[in-house]
Amino acid sequence: MAQMRDISHGPAATEAPVDQPRLARPRRDQPFEPATDAKPLLLAHGGLLTVERLGTVAYQPAWELQDELAEQRRARRIGDRLLLVEHFPVYTIGRGGDEANLLATPQRLRELGAEFVRVDRGGDITFHGPGQIVAYPIVELRDPLDLRRYVRSLEEAVIATAAGFGVEAHREDGLVGVWVEGNRKLAAIGVRVRRGVTTHGLGLNVNTDLRWFAEMVPCGIADKEVTTLARELRHPVEMAAVEDRLTDELARIFGLVLAQGRSGPIGPADSSEQ
Repeated sequence: MAQMRDISHGPAATEAPVDQPRLARPRRDQPFEPATDAKPLLLAHGGLLTVERLGTVAYQPAWELQDELAEQRRARRIGDRLLLVEHFPVYTIGRGGDEANLLATPQRLRELGAEFVRVDRGGDITFHGPGQIVAYPIVELRDPLDLRRYVRSLEEAVIATAAGFGVEAHREDGLVGVWVEGNRKLAAIGVRVRRGVTTHGLGLNVNTDLRWFAEMVPCGIADKEVTTLARELRHPVEMAAVEDRLTDELARIFGLVLAQGRSGPIGPADSSEQ
């Protein structure tokens, strides 16, 4: 039996690598291009995307699991992965984010039963909790890295998913994420890329209680609202159906083929996986 690891703490800090792949910086107005055989996005274009459905988990263990799987992906011990989770209530803030955007005091967080965690992704503050699907792609980008294209791919997958349920969503110029009618944010996106492999990802609001967002300035943007698929459709939406559609769209846009992994908490990767 494989020895289980301690996942009670966040990822340990490591020295900055010296072999970083090159980072492409396309123009902001460059049209979005989905992955194709002629212009792939990922190193393993045409390969498998293994989906792991972890259920409802605390934030810190999921963060550490991402970090571990990313190291295994860099070492070619595993292929590309997609983790799907629903978190217990947590507010996270990215590198360079302003903690003033968290309006709740420590006492208020305790009353709410919510955590606050500073993380190593890009972006400002966001909320994860019940009714929200969080997707963490652990994938390897091609060199030179096109981070903007990768983020746009995540946005495109959410836009296509929302359309499948009758909600018209879009990008908003100068902002990251997916929006409805220009002022209601449906999905937040924040990522990290280290030595070519991605961690963190997107949070899609499906049936989320919007009162959680009153405890912060979402993404540090004071003049915008937050929405959910349920609010736009005026009825609850089946989470499993949204998960399925989102995984299909991510695989399509990444240029990968879906492979279902295990459901529930997962341990160390099978050493035989290619």
